Amino acid sequence: MIRYIVYFAEIILCYLLQTSVFSYFRVSGVVPDCILILIIAIAYTKGQKQAIVTGFFSGLLLDLLFAETIGVCALIYMFTGFLAGYSNRVFEPRNIWLPAVMIFSGELFYSICYYITGFFLMGKTSLGAYIVNTIFPRALYTLIVAVLFYPLFLFVNKLLLRSEGILDE
Repeated sequence: MIRYIVYFAEIILCYLLQTSVFSYFRVSGVVPDCILILIIAIAYTKGQKQAIVTGFFSGLLLDLLFAETIGVCALIYMFTGFLAGYSNRVFEPRNIWLPAVMIFSGELFYSICYYITGFFLMGKTSLGAYIVNTIFPRALYTLIVAVLFYPLFLFVNKLLLRSEGILDE
């Protein structure tokens, strides 16, 4: 039960960072996707089921507060968590490269899916400009922020494992 309370607190923290704090630190007009970093960290450490649930509720929070269509972010984050959850089989806590690649590619996947559902279907077909001006800068910015936040999420996971009696160190 403690794990789910911590996940809820992490979702709220990431949401607040992404929507308020980092809005003052825009780079090329984009903010990093802190929620995606959390979803990938949970997928890498705990697997698909936890990442799917976290992705769904995180995306639903964003949808309820900002989106015109409810469920788009929830489904994309959920599917991103599902795909990233495959990496749990090769989990190595000291390896930062695999999560970094997953965060970068996860951001590319999320942004392209969001573009397709939000813009392309409405007739806006400038995908090349959107990739250069929005998707790629956002993916790089998210990756840079992930270097700071990902170890924090791993530390919290380690504390949770200790409190559950799974990890003895």
